[in-house]
Amino acid sequence: MSQLTRFLIAGGATVGLYVGGVWLGTEVIGLPARPVNIVFYILATAISFALAYVWVFTSQAKKSSALFRYLLLQAFGVICNVLWLEAGLRFTPFYPWIIAAAYFAFWPLISFTAQRRYIFKG
Repeated sequence: MSQLTRFLIAGGATVGLYVGGVWLGTEVIGLPARPVNIVFYILATAISFALAYVWVFTSQAKKSSALFRYLLLQAFGVICNVLWLEAGLRFTPFYPWIIAAAYFAFWPLISFTAQRRYIFKG
């Protein structure tokens, strides 16, 4: 199985955990959205890092360095996502969910490339 295939499986699983956890916590259990969102976002990010380190890239890089670079990439991704959504809302007639979904046409490829070349290489 290729790294890209493993990356897409791990990414799909962690996004499913995040979205499903937020849905379960807010819609089924009735907890407040903000804390549930924070908890599941952090949990999904931690699991995503672990899967990428151990399974996707089978990295030999120092864990602390890889984690630091991974978190920087995630922060960059959040900033890019916010800017993408803002630009889409200002300059296109599309619904927010369409703009958000379009982000995932290119971000996974950028993220995969950065992780393979700069974060988990070593």
